[in-house]
Amino acid sequence: MRTTGKAALAAIAVFSIGLTGCSGDDAKTGTTASAGASGSTSGGASGAPGGGSSGSSTGTTGGGQGTAASCLAGTWKADNLTGKLSGPVTGTFTGGGGTLLTIDTGGKTQVDFGPMQPVTFTFSVSGNDVKGTFSYGGKVNGTVKTPASNAGTLDPTGTVDFSTLTVTVDLTAPAAVRVADKMSISEFTGTGSADTGGAVDAQPVLKKSQYDCNGNTLKLSPPQGGPDTGTWTFKKA
Repeated sequence: MRTTGKAALAAIAVFSIGLTGCSGDDAKTGTTASAGASGSTSGGASGAPGGGSSGSSTGTTGGGQGTAASCLAGTWKADNLTGKLSGPVTGTFTGGGGTLLTIDTGGKTQVDFGPMQPVTFTFSVSGNDVKGTFSYGGKVNGTVKTPASNAGTLDPTGTVDFSTLTVTVDLTAPAAVRVADKMSISEFTGTGSADTGGAVDAQPVLKKSQYDCNGNTLKLSPPQGGPDTGTWTFKKA
């Protein structure tokens, strides 16, 4: 099938719907996102916090009190992100391997998207297939609170810093179009220039999630009843 100018415009029009893959938090994206108690901007975690202590301990960053189960402590490398699109469009997305997640038992958390591999998405709208890839860049920092168990709810507390988070989005069908090129997440969501039917989450990884630690595998899934922004599967690095 030949790609026409009308097809390209239709694809871009789909992306103008507005980002629908956001988490249910009241957080703002792009700079610092409040995900709980108010507080100052998180200065950002650096390096890989140690994960050798047992049980849970408390810590403070970004104005929030944190605590994380011992099974979460350490550095994790993403195998993939998988999910299904729903709402005005239907489809699937998968990819994202290489993303690094570091958590200490005090809840201090960093997500490093520098090594992230692209996520491939495909969805259907008005009988037309829309396909492409996206990837994040930069780092996200904050503090989380969890129970001491190997499974439960992971909840950011204090502020979450999304100020260096960027996104690159490429359409491959019905037209080859770069929609966003290392665009800050605040600009991406603020201009309404890009929507992938819910595949691109404005608050990736570091948001309220259901976690499940099973040996060297960690899964972060959307809370029950929330939008399907995908399940991240990590392996202990």
